Amino acid sequence: MIRKLPLLSLLGFLFCSTAFSQEKYLDSVKAVIEKDFARIKLEDFQYLVPFENRKGAGYFNSKSNKAVLKPKYHKLDFAKPNLKGNFDNTAFFEIDGRTKEVKVYLQQWRIFDDNSEYHEPISKGYSRGFYVVNNKIFSYSGIYTYCPYLFKYKNRNFAIALKDGKKAVINEDGETGSNLGFDYLALEMVNLGNDIIWFKYKNSAGEEGFINMDGEKKLVNDIISGSNSSTQGNFSFIDTERSLRINYYGYSVEYNDELSGVLDMLKMQWVIRPQKKLEIIAINYTTQKMQGDEVTVENRAGLKFYFNVRDQKKQTEYYIDDKLKTYMP
Repeated sequence: MIRKLPLLSLLGFLFCSTAFSQEKYLDSVKAVIEKDFARIKLEDFQYLVPFENRKGAGYFNSKSNKAVLKPKYHKLDFAKPNLKGNFDNTAFFEIDGRTKEVKVYLQQWRIFDDNSEYHEPISKGYSRGFYVVNNKIFSYSGIYTYCPYLFKYKNRNFAIALKDGKKAVINEDGETGSNLGFDYLALEMVNLGNDIIWFKYKNSAGEEGFINMDGEKKLVNDIISGSNSSTQGNFSFIDTERSLRINYYGYSVEYNDELSGVLDMLKMQWVIRPQKKLEIIAINYTTQKMQGDEVTVENRAGLKFYFNVRDQKKQTEYYIDDKLKTYMP
């Protein structure tokens, strides 16, 4: 007579069996990674630059000018100071920048629940400015073309509003600053955090540049016209649904369909002037110590920055530095 296992016992057996199989797999992946990185010294982590080809991603040592890890991985990052990457598109790993200890994780998808109810902002006749509830605009004046774009500056609410085809920065009472009134055909905010806010503008006279909340102007008629600004990037690690953020620490990739360049928004100077030859798509960096998120010149002093370039003809990507030196094997 064959006895049937109770359902709970069967489920428990399957769970334990699956967990054991996963643990064995992770152990085998860890062994491969430890072997592949055995010859790379801890002091050389800071010189590792990722490169990719059709076989995958590997590491290039910028000091010795040699490839030190064959391209069989995916999504390799610079040392910060730990190394992170993806193995065989099934597992993520992290190598400690002090001890060289390897940790391996299975891919995970985190579900982010947003239980907050969405409220359509109300346009209210000729009321003034806008009204904020729970850090969202609840209602706004009907004189504006659509709901203003809300932001905070020094713990006060402001917004970019459009009226009669012109943009301005307004406060909650609808008042504008002396240098940020309704005179702008374009007014795009670039918020670096720490109350460092610049607006890429084009005024009714055709002048273009950057202006801050105090009305100070920089790079007048020395920007990429109609460009986008990118001050952050993503790196897929544990959370494949929503990647970890890479903070560019005040640098911005400025680009449109024809030109790209790199702008230092703390110093308001071009690091790589707008040009057509190189399509710059992102910024990354390496560091020997953990960094905070504060955007200051001092906080980025220990960072070595690299700029990710895409070659459309060869369908490849590689890195350059601020001297336009190319890093690839």
